Formats: sequence, structure tokens, C-alpha cells
Amino acid sequence: MLSIFPELFTYTLFAPLILRITVGAYFIMVGLRRHKEDAPAWNSLWNDFRFHNVPVAPVLAKLQVAIGAFIFVGLFTQVAVIVAIAFMWAEWFKRNRTARLGLHEMWILIFLSVICVSLLLLGAGLMAFDLPL
Repeated sequence: MLSIFPELFTYTLFAPLILRITVGAYFIMVGLRRHKEDAPAWNSLWNDFRFHNVPVAPVLAKLQVAIGAFIFVGLFTQVAVIVAIAFMWAEWFKRNRTARLGLHEMWILIFLSVICVSLLLLGAGLMAFDLPL
């Protein structure tokens, strides 16, 4: 079957750009919120983890902002996406042990994971520091 709009295939590199900006902005916004407004709930989730007697929760919130920034600008996108997937699922397993996630939160996690896997396979797209080899 022929495509109805074949001229739109010219813009195929814009799709990873849109996905990358969306996921990067999400990680930046959620990381900043967890660092400021949701800090008590975030700290209580990770309060049993310490590294050299330093709480891990603020470091994880800053890591989430850094991951979002790397994905947003397209710098080390594939590595950042792998770390983002590991971070999301580690948080899911940690939160699932204490309280069940709602259906809405679960679908957000699934959609973000699918977008991250597509960025891993497709690359960063246009306007990124990563260049395909």
C-alpha cells in the first residue's frame, strides 16, 4: 500500500527530536519537583539507602535532572536513555514494595520506557550534540 503523504517522510528526523524533548523535559520537571516540593515523600521512599552516611534521595533527584538535561539537549543520548530506563524501573520496584502504583502512573512509566527504547534505537534526531556514525 502506498503512503498517503509520502512528502512527510522528509521530516523523519523530527520524530526523535520531539520524543527527546518530551522525555527530557519530563525528567527535568519531575527531578526539580522531587528536589523541592516533594522532598519529604521522596526522602521517605529512599531513606534506607545511604552512601557514606549521606542520604541518597537528594542525589537521585539531581541525577534525574541531569539525565533529563542530557536527553533534552541530545548529549550522550543513548547512555542517558539507558540510565533513565534503569532509574525509572528501579524507582518502580522500590515504590511497588511499599505501596502499589496506580494504573495512571504505571501507564506513564510504560510510555516513557517505550519512548526511551525508541530513542535508544533511533538516535537523538535533529538538533542534538550526538551525531550518527
